[in-house]
Amino acid sequence: MKSIQLLATGLAAGALSLVSCTPTQQQYGLGGAAAGAAVGAIAGDDTRDIVKGIVVGGLGGAGYATYKDHQNKQNGTYNSGGDAAQRAPLPPARPQYPSASRSDIAGVVISPYKPYNKVRVTGFKPGQLAKDPTTGNIFVVPQ
Repeated sequence: MKSIQLLATGLAAGALSLVSCTPTQQQYGLGGAAAGAAVGAIAGDDTRDIVKGIVVGGLGGAGYATYKDHQNKQNGTYNSGGDAAQRAPLPPARPQYPSASRSDIAGVVISPYKPYNKVRVTGFKPGQLAKDPTTGNIFVVPQ
């Protein structure tokens, strides 16, 4: 009989936590449902009393959270971005450019673009971007 009561408690508490709108309401609803189940188990004598306690406690907890959210909105302290933590935006993806080829001359590379011009890259470090002055295309300076 106790396993049926525990199963009913878990199912009812889970259902109440899923129907709430915000994470705050879910937390308060779940806490209220657990408290209601405890009161129903102590004061009642069957599964119906436990389920009634879950429903009343869950609704009370979710209702309190809704009231609290409403008060926070009225006071201007509501997190309009939601209850989740704010994440920094991802940096824009760097376009992928082809790498030039090394030549037999120091500080000069061979462009990866036709007509494969030799481009002077003196002062550039390996991995930096350079521009083929004839085609205008960008490439990566090789290692």
